[in-house]
Amino acid sequence: MATHRDSAREVILTAFQELLISTSGSGATLDAVAREAGVTKGGLLYHFASRDNLEAALIDRAEALAADEYERMRTAPGGAASHYVSLAEYINSPLDRAALAMGTLARRNARAQDAVLTMRQRYFALLDDDLGDAELARATMLLADGIYYDAAIIGQPFEHELDIPAFLARVRPRTER
Repeated sequence: MATHRDSAREVILTAFQELLISTSGSGATLDAVAREAGVTKGGLLYHFASRDNLEAALIDRAEALAADEYERMRTAPGGAASHYVSLAEYINSPLDRAALAMGTLARRNARAQDAVLTMRQRYFALLDDDLGDAELARATMLLADGIYYDAAIIGQPFEHELDIPAFLARVRPRTER
């Protein structure tokens, strides 16, 4: 069971994450985070002694969410590629929100930049393992990015006509059929 301290810490971290997204990072000051989280600046500093600690906690959150997703992807009944493409429709999921905040943070934080790159590399490796073809793995990532972009622009999952499992079955290397 989460303690009050854990809950306050998560509220603060979520406030920081959302301010990074909504202000492109410029408005994610400690004062603004405290105000958004409904705590005093002293309360914020009790949980996160510095901006660096807050950033590190956000990176840890994103990495943990991604690690859970890698496992779901690796063990997905329809395969990693089909699962990955379906992630493109999960707008505003905890992983999506953390990844968006990480993109902003990565512009000025080397550890966040490394984490974002590692996430992409891990997804690619899982796709490559599933599909057995690096070019097809990259094309699948681009397909998912396009579906995500469409969903983000219209603000809800895109009702695409693409039967993803059938499409992937058609484009897999002939040696795997």
